[in-house]
Amino acid sequence: MEKVNAALITCSVYNSVAETAKATMRELGVKDYHHQPSRATKLHRKDGIWGIGSGVALEEEPATRFMFYVPRESADGILQALISSCSLQVPGRGSAVCEDVEIAAESSWNQQPLKPYEGATNIPMRSDLSTIVCTVQQGQGNHIARSALDLGVPMPQVTAGEGTGLRDKLSVIRVTVPAEKEVISVMVSAQESDEIFPALVAAGRINELGAGFIYESPGARGVINDMVVRGQHHSASMEQLIAAVDEMKGSADWRRRPISAESQGFRYLNDLVGMVLICNEGTASDLVIAAMEGGAGGATIGKQGYSQMEAQKTDISPARESAELIVGKNQVDGIYDALLSAGLYGAEAAGFIALKNVSVACTHLSASR
Repeated sequence: MEKVNAALITCSVYNSVAETAKATMRELGVKDYHHQPSRATKLHRKDGIWGIGSGVALEEEPATRFMFYVPRESADGILQALISSCSLQVPGRGSAVCEDVEIAAESSWNQQPLKPYEGATNIPMRSDLSTIVCTVQQGQGNHIARSALDLGVPMPQVTAGEGTGLRDKLSVIRVTVPAEKEVISVMVSAQESDEIFPALVAAGRINELGAGFIYESPGARGVINDMVVRGQHHSASMEQLIAAVDEMKGSADWRRRPISAESQGFRYLNDLVGMVLICNEGTASDLVIAAMEGGAGGATIGKQGYSQMEAQKTDISPARESAELIVGKNQVDGIYDALLSAGLYGAEAAGFIALKNVSVACTHLSASR
C-alpha cells in the first residue's frame, strides 16, 4: 500500500464553542471535515444545604468532535489558531490535538492549501500526549468515564457505536453480547498512561470475555481540557495549579505515580497499527466483514457527519460511518487488499483509510473483539 504523510487534527469542544471552531476552520481554508456528537463528562461538586446532599456527581455536557487531515508541516499553526480563537487554554472549553498519520494514497486525499491565521498567539502546547480509547458494552461508558475522572484524567468523551467481531465469531453467545457499544476517549500524558491504561483495564474488566477492548495511541500534541471538577472553593482550581506546575517543570513527569501491584497481571498486545476506516453510511458493516476475512479481529462502527465548507459534487455522503481496525503490523497489506476487493473506493462506499501508531492494546485474549 502506497502511503502519504499527514496529520489528523481533532478539535473536541462543548457545543457552545462549536460555531467558533467551525468559523476558524473556514478562515484557515479547511475545505471539508468530519464531525461526531459526544458526551463530555466531568465531576460536579455539590455543597447541599448544611452539608445535606453534598458530594461529587458525574455531569455530562453535549460536545462535538471535529476531525480533518492536513499536511504535517501545517499542523502546529492550525492548532495554535484553534486554541487561540476558542480559548482552549482555559479549562472547561475543549481541546485541540494532532497526531501524525499515514493516508492510503488511493484514498484521494487532497492536501489543502491552508491560510495563516492572523489572530493566533503562541500558546504552549503539550507534546507528550497519548490517546486511550476504550470500547465497552452500552451502559458502561459512564463507569469508565467516572473511573478516569477519579484518576484525574480530564474530559473523557463518550460516543456510541455498534460492535462486530466477537458476536459474529461466537454465535452461541451472540444473544448475550449486545451489539450496542460505548466508546470512551481520553487524552493523557505519556507518563501518566503507564498508570491510567491498566487502571481502566481493571475498571472495565476488559480482559474478561465480551467485556470490551482498549488501546493506546501515542505521539499526539496540543492542548487538552484540564477541567475535572466543577464547583471549586478556592481562587485557583486544581486544574489551574497542575497546569502551572506542568509549565514550570516542562512536562508531567512530576505527576507520575507507581503502578499498583494489582494492575500488573494483564497481558497486552503489542506491535499494532490502527487502520482508520471511514465510508458512507450503510457500507461499513460489509467492509468490516471483509477486513475480518482478511485477518482483522473486528471493530466498533460509529456514526459521523461529513460537511463541506463550499458544496461540491462528490460521492461522499453527508452521513458517514467509521471503524478503527487494530491489527498487527504484518496484517495491514492483507486487510487492505480485502477491503479493496470489497469495493472500498467504489462510489457506494467512497472509502478512506489512514494508519496510526498503536503502542498497546488489551482484550480477552482467547478471542478477538
